Amino acid sequence: MELSSTDLEFLVGSLEQLRRMSATPVLPAFSERAVSFLAQLSRLLLRDRRSGVDVKSYAYWIRKASLEAAAREGDYRNRLGRGVALHIAPSNVPVNFAVSMTSSLLAGNCTVVRVSSKRFLQVDVICEAINGLLAGEWADLRPYLCVLRYEHNPAVTQALSTQCDLRVIWGGDRTIETIRQAVLPPRAVEMAFADRYSIAVIDADTYLAEDPEDVAKRFYTDTYYTDQNACSSPRLVVWLGDAVEKARRRFWEALEGLVRQDYPMKPIQAVDKLSAVCALGMSRPGVRYCPGSSLVVRVELEELTADVMDYKCGGGCFFEYAAKDLREILPILTKRCQTVAVLGVDRKRIRELVFSGGVRGVDRIVSLGGTMELSFIWDGFKMVESMSRYVYG
Repeated sequence: MELSSTDLEFLVGSLEQLRRMSATPVLPAFSERAVSFLAQLSRLLLRDRRSGVDVKSYAYWIRKASLEAAAREGDYRNRLGRGVALHIAPSNVPVNFAVSMTSSLLAGNCTVVRVSSKRFLQVDVICEAINGLLAGEWADLRPYLCVLRYEHNPAVTQALSTQCDLRVIWGGDRTIETIRQAVLPPRAVEMAFADRYSIAVIDADTYLAEDPEDVAKRFYTDTYYTDQNACSSPRLVVWLGDAVEKARRRFWEALEGLVRQDYPMKPIQAVDKLSAVCALGMSRPGVRYCPGSSLVVRVELEELTADVMDYKCGGGCFFEYAAKDLREILPILTKRCQTVAVLGVDRKRIRELVFSGGVRGVDRIVSLGGTMELSFIWDGFKMVESMSRYVYG
């Protein structure tokens, strides 16, 4: 299929630029030009009054000092871009497209990003800033960047995949399965970021010594800010320690106070959460619904098994489990488990458990409140290294 302007809506770039990408020379990893471009983009976004918390977090991440620090952490001297990188961005985290784009540009690739057909202010703000830069002193980077939209169309996906050297898919398992029907060239590589889940492990005694409002804000950032749609948002809270009952009462009361003040919940979300709880309760024994507000819906579990994480509902629906020993979480550390957020638990203990248990999951161990932090390491991939190629010799 020959792509045409009727197939694609360009937010950045043009059809002509897209067609020429296969012949565009790649750049070295962390090239000075790419770093400087992103640093200027950071400054524009930080000054834009429309930038929300997520856009500002992205802008802070791509500051020049931050990028230079990331470059020093790895050896990129012999790394070049792979060629044309096609990114299929998710629909549930608006700024993700820019995060994926950033790693790709720093890897030295010509980057094509397909954003969701859903309209997000965050996408408009970032793309407008990019266009402003490419129209001026950064015009030499125009051949390296296209951001576009198109309705789900297998023929268009195949046409884009045919010219790419790297394909990056963000989305649910079904999205990945659908995109993979488009055949890649023989030497092309693929990175897929599938459905995952995350958990929080809290030591009750440590929590009781903390400011409950501060902890509530951190947990709110991890969960409600994205309606729990992000793979890194905890859906299960595991309690350790002696004073679990006292800690959990204080924890959920503080969280509900914050949610009531800051979170605009829709009626349908309340219905969905209660439906999910009922479905779980009917499917397995040892499930106890904790009565309370529909703002924070909780289910207490008698034991942890991997299948319980198949029940997913966002907007503030949590499983809860009191453990006597940390090893009790092993059954849920499957390859679908992405992040473990901790409070009062040494991260080394989690890492040792992961290695000693030989588990297939857990790619990140972070402090509570840090699950949404941006990084060049994600889902077990070193992003820039995986998106570039190493030249030996």
